[in-house]
Parts: sequence; C-alpha cells; structure tokens
Amino acid sequence: MLKEIKQFAWEPIMTGRQRLTTALALLAALALGSAANGAIKKCKDENGHWHYGDNAAAACAKSTVIEMTDTGTKARETAAPLTETELAERERTKHERAKKKKEAEEQARKDDLLLATYGHENDILYVRDRKLAQIERSIKATEVTLKTIQATLDRQNKQGADKKRIQHTESQVAKQQAVIADMHTEQEQLRVRYTKELERYRKIKAHQAVEDKKTKK
Repeated sequence: MLKEIKQFAWEPIMTGRQRLTTALALLAALALGSAANGAIKKCKDENGHWHYGDNAAAACAKSTVIEMTDTGTKARETAAPLTETELAERERTKHERAKKKKEAEEQARKDDLLLATYGHENDILYVRDRKLAQIERSIKATEVTLKTIQATLDRQNKQGADKKRIQHTESQVAKQQAVIADMHTEQEQLRVRYTKELERYRKIKAHQAVEDKKTKK
C-alpha cells in the first residue's frame, strides 16, 4: 500500500506532456490509496512542501493534516498540535479563568453575607459609628492614663530620681502612646472598611432594583 507520496515540484524543463503524465500518476496513486482506506491524507511541512499519502507524513507531525475523499474533496481536517508557546498560553488562560471564577464566587459569598447582615444602608452607618465611638472612648481613657504617667515622669526628672525608675516610667509613656496610635489606625481602617461596604451595598441594591423592574415587565 502507498505509505506516502512526497511533494513534487514542476521543473521548468518539463514539457506539457511530462507534466500531464506526472499529474495523472499522482492522481492514480491517490485513487489507489483512497480505494484501500477511503481517504487520502495531505499535509504541508514546515518548509512549505506538500506531502500526500494514506498516512500523515512524519515531516508533518507539527502541521495540519487534511483527509481527502476519493472525489478530491476535503473530508476532515486535523489541526496541528499546539506549540510550546501555545500550550503555555492555553495554560495561562485556563489559570486566569479559574482565578476569576474563584474571585467571583468569593465576591458572591461576601455579597450574600452583606445583605444578610444589614437590612438597610443606615444599619451600616449605625454599626460604623458605634464602633468608632467605642474606640474613641478607649482613646480618651488611655490619654488620661498617659497624662498621669507623664506627670510622674516630669516629677521624677525634676527630683532627680533614680535613672532606672525614670527609664521605666519613660517606657510606660511610650507604651501608652503606641496604644493610642494603634487605636487611631484602627479607627481609620474601620472608616475605610465601612465606606467600601456601604458602596457595595448600594451597588447590589441598585442592581436588584433593575432586575426587579425587568421581571415586572
């Protein structure tokens, strides 16, 4: 059986009769393979040369393979295997889609929790203000403590107290100052958090309103 009919090229010195003879021979070979297998495969290698036969040529391992019927029409086309670059891009795209899907699922979970937690946007403002007020009270109380410790430190310095005592008091002052700074940072983080939650809540409610209108139409 014919395994492969390699690419042929018309040479300038070939006469019209020779060309016709070569073409007829090729068609006869194609017909022979077609009779045996019902289809002839052809492919173009990386150098642009065509190959014909009842099996795809090894030279076309990285090319698209076309199967022809006994009438010369295309029966099926097998795409060329992906290159390393294409495989890497496909993997990257797959990873990106999976990442976006996971992010969408996580956002949907957060949205459901947001709607379950607050019945109205005013509830978000209420919770925010209450937490900010709690922290503010803690700040005020810590400032009172700091003022007392600072007064002690001033007295120790004025009286020339023992150096270790002064250092201990200084460390207490620094500790209270750090606590106050942390609480101010916490307040700012809460403001940012609840601003985002309020914006998201309004966006969800607006989307729901649009969907409700569509449903009623």
